[in-house]
Amino acid sequence: MIYDVIIIGAGVTGSAVARELSRYNVNVCVLEKEEDVCCGTSKANQGQ
Repeated sequence: MIYDVIIIGAGVTGSAVARELSRYNVNVCVLEKEEDVCCGTSKANQGQ
């Protein structure tokens, strides 16, 4: 299959980008190294 957009990483940003692109008529592929989306997402803001 040929994709119009390939997103590397299904974290918060990658998932948000994929969701926005789902509004348009494009073939999107999301690649993630973990078992599920947002697996490496932290639960708290690490900023000071």
